[in-house]
Amino acid sequence: MIYLNCEVKSGLGEDTFWTWFEREFKGGCSFELPKKLNDNDILIQYSTLGFYPIEGKQIAYCLELLPQMKDFFGIDQWDQKLRKIGECAHYATYRVVATQESVKDYEKYGTVDIIPIGVNTDLYKPLDNKKALREKYNLPQDKEICIWIGTCHPMKGYDRLLRYASENPDVHFIAIWKWQMEATPMKNATNFVQIPQKQINELLNASDYFLSTSYLNSFYMAEWEAMASDIPFKIIGDNKREFIPSAHPREDVINKGWDRKDCLETWKKYFTERGVEW
Repeated sequence: MIYLNCEVKSGLGEDTFWTWFEREFKGGCSFELPKKLNDNDILIQYSTLGFYPIEGKQIAYCLELLPQMKDFFGIDQWDQKLRKIGECAHYATYRVVATQESVKDYEKYGTVDIIPIGVNTDLYKPLDNKKALREKYNLPQDKEICIWIGTCHPMKGYDRLLRYASENPDVHFIAIWKWQMEATPMKNATNFVQIPQKQINELLNASDYFLSTSYLNSFYMAEWEAMASDIPFKIIGDNKREFIPSAHPREDVINKGWDRKDCLETWKKYFTERGVEW
């Protein structure tokens, strides 16, 4: 049996890693944690929750980019969570991260394995109806449209977005926000807050390019999802990203094993090699 312990299963009703994983391993995984793990069981513990005090095989699932944020910004805002993450990584049997960029942050605790989170490439995909989508969302037909997805969190680079917008007054912007309180009005922009994933894909396809403003090296999930829609990427900032997306980023998602089909097979092999049954 595979046991799952996460911070949030699905905060806005979106299909997350956790909901997808539960669906794919239906009957073989559970969010109800046991008092003891059997030899053929394993627990996937989200690292920010710290180590779960139970005997048996446990994976420290280290997806948060807090170590990169600490290195870049040099502030103590995230130290409490970082202590929990370190505790989980130290005492867990295994450590799993999403990208090579995160390996160095956990090597001091032991072996680190890489398994991408997995992008729903059936949902995030190219659509051949840009004109109709612009009509649907009341977007200009005669302007270049740039799309940005993020929050006011310092790692997302909202300041870079504002600077880019001021330097490109002829461009119309789509800004997709997670929270209403952060949806700051911009000139020449259309704002969307907490919209369904299907609409996000439609807005990606209504745009001419995606603006990547993050201060961190690793791409965050919304960027991988944007790549899956095959929208061109424009990266601004002087930090080193983990790779430069090609002219067809969807191919990068598939070639790097970030599609859910490949991720599922990787997880199955991972569990089999460790004697886990589901």
